[in-house]
Amino acid sequence: MLFGLNKIVSGVFGARRAQPTPERAEPTLEKQGAGQLAPIVEPKVPTKPQAQQSFSKRSKTSNGDQRLTATDRRTANLDLLTLRNGTNTKSTIRDLAQVSPDLSASVWAYQRMVVTRNFTAVARNQDGTPNPEATAAVQQVLARFNYLTDYVDGFSGVSSIHAVAESLTKELRLYGSCSLELVLDKARLPNRLVPVSTTQIEFMEDNTGYTYPVQKATAGDIALDIPTFFYEALDQDLLSAYSDSPMEAALQAVLADTEFTNDVRRTIKRALHPRLDASIDYEKFRDSMPPETSGDAEKMEAYTNSFIQGVADTVNGLEPDDALVHFDSVEFDYLNNGNVTLNKEYEVLQAMINAKMATGAKAPPAVLGHGSGSQNVASTESALFARYCEGVQQKVNSVISRALTLGTRLLGHDVYVVFGFDRVDLRPDSELEAFRAMKQSRVLEQLSIGLISDEEAAIALTGQLPPAGAPKLSGTFFKAGAADPNAAPESTTGALKQSLTSDAPKNNKGKEPDNSTNKGPAVKRVK
Repeated sequence: MLFGLNKIVSGVFGARRAQPTPERAEPTLEKQGAGQLAPIVEPKVPTKPQAQQSFSKRSKTSNGDQRLTATDRRTANLDLLTLRNGTNTKSTIRDLAQVSPDLSASVWAYQRMVVTRNFTAVARNQDGTPNPEATAAVQQVLARFNYLTDYVDGFSGVSSIHAVAESLTKELRLYGSCSLELVLDKARLPNRLVPVSTTQIEFMEDNTGYTYPVQKATAGDIALDIPTFFYEALDQDLLSAYSDSPMEAALQAVLADTEFTNDVRRTIKRALHPRLDASIDYEKFRDSMPPETSGDAEKMEAYTNSFIQGVADTVNGLEPDDALVHFDSVEFDYLNNGNVTLNKEYEVLQAMINAKMATGAKAPPAVLGHGSGSQNVASTESALFARYCEGVQQKVNSVISRALTLGTRLLGHDVYVVFGFDRVDLRPDSELEAFRAMKQSRVLEQLSIGLISDEEAAIALTGQLPPAGAPKLSGTFFKAGAADPNAAPESTTGALKQSLTSDAPKNNKGKEPDNSTNKGPAVKRVK
């Protein structure tokens, strides 16, 4: 169906382009009325990708197919302190977020929390009411992004909505902003969403003060002053056109933790692990010297150094199960730190560094693995972290909503699209089932009295439009059992058809029935 809209869309926009210029002018408020806004003018959009993919190395002089190489940081042999010499702050944050356990855990946790399992996409008219036809078109576009591609092109590299959202979330965490391009095909139909790294985005300002983005790509500067390019910043500083990383405050703490870890590692080998202490009895050693050596100072010094080096090589090359055989001129003993303990000092220093790191990384200690004690959903840490993730999720929802809005409007629908992932919630699905039942009851009550439409109720409950042939229930008072919409709804007792008369026995427990008024013989209880 989506591919079949090609001719329709081309005909619609072709007819619009064939109109004379005066009719294409923007209507004024006098023509539209004081309470109406002028319609949005049809944008001039490109029919092919404009931005270069961020990992591309193709330049203007590149010929033929280019091999893309993978970056290996050699993390196993890497001293993390050397990453402080990066080209700029954002590159340092990017490298540390890959190799630092704490920053990596922070980015990973945000990606898993922000990009939830399900999402909804609703096309709404300008007055906010759902548009079923446009919503169905949005669902087809999303299905094309997620599952369907143009098989004629072979490997398309189209990423799903979840994959795009994960990349955008990582960009927001590393650099404080994200951007993407809505790529259209030759028929101006939505083809795919391509995220662009904001580290390659620079802003230009013309003589009129208008600011537009430019991509610093290998092939040269690419002007992205196009309606299909979208940019979102997190907590934008108004004194700068560029965003700042929310994890920049954690750099000093991460480097301090790395240096502290290196010091502790060296201290453990030197002071905590027991080592062999070899002592040489100089008198016995001198008596064992050859006569021709003991009388020459140079030969005696060379012989002594050679003997000490031999003992050191023997001790350092011992395996745990090797036996140590030696003359009585050499004595061995274990060397340790005695009664000196550094655990208290280490705990205090590590706790200080962990607190600074969690604060700078905007993640609670439990996420970074520093938490102690029990953690539950109602705790302050969990609630704050969920709010942090919701702030990032709103930016991801916003940039995808804007891209889908343009794509849907190009299909001929005068609507805007509201896209959103499910809200962040730390509770399991089994625990949320009771809350979903209460939500369903509330939505059905609103549908029953006509506060919401059937489309809004179906989207709220299932995330999809009502199935074909579903009855119209909005305003029918089906929850109250009234056939006439103008009739007042019955009371709760009438609606539930419950009897207020209990079938429990009238007599008190343990009391015998009174048979004085009965004509028959009295009934005696047999014990």
